[in-house]
Amino acid sequence: MRAVAVIPARMGSRRVPGKVMVNVHGEPLVVHVWRRVMASAVLDEVWVATDSEQVADAVRDVGGQVLWTEGSYTCGTDRVAAAMKDISADIILNVQSDCAFLEPSILDSLVAAFKNPAIRFVTAVVPFPEGRDPAEPSIVKAVVGAEGEALYFSRAPVPTGGPWLQHIGVYGFRRLALSEFARWGPSPLERSEQLEQLRILENGESIFTVMVDKAGLAIDTPDDLARLSIPSIDSSSINLRL
Repeated sequence: MRAVAVIPARMGSRRVPGKVMVNVHGEPLVVHVWRRVMASAVLDEVWVATDSEQVADAVRDVGGQVLWTEGSYTCGTDRVAAAMKDISADIILNVQSDCAFLEPSILDSLVAAFKNPAIRFVTAVVPFPEGRDPAEPSIVKAVVGAEGEALYFSRAPVPTGGPWLQHIGVYGFRRLALSEFARWGPSPLERSEQLEQLRILENGESIFTVMVDKAGLAIDTPDDLARLSIPSIDSSSINLRL
């Protein structure tokens, strides 16, 4: 089972324009995310998908691989689907380019979930972080069933009164499932909540969730940037898959 990861990285973020190239400890944010993904123990290749020469140059400068994706896409997963047309893989992970604190072991858990042949889509959730307001729209909440299946995702504080789970911006797809996602096109709830994973639920498919211990900060707002202090990844754990 060949598993790869793609980090979709565009300069036109709605909330924090150009955030993927924000300088953090001497390197662009997208490079920090790339390093963490590269530290996964189970991935065969890691790519950054972009339409920005600036992003592409930054990634290539550290030895990373780039997939060029021209044009505008509704969401990161659509960009990943376009990028993967000519790439051989059974399992594709979409890692959002603002997951600055991502634990590489989360990616390992997503890939491991596909040992169950019934799973076509998978994502990660974590207990809601202490001290954060569930009404914050930048923190996406997940509602999960007894067997780990996702029931809904929202920027609103659902379920009413809690307990709440936080969604982490990483997704796993079987190759055919990713192609189907792109063919479906944006769905009404996806547009309303601005959450691409709702496209899957609206088309009658199931998303399996993996519960993890911690999510870390994602860069969704200018306030997140002010709190940013990214722990380093041991460079010896990075295998440049060239």
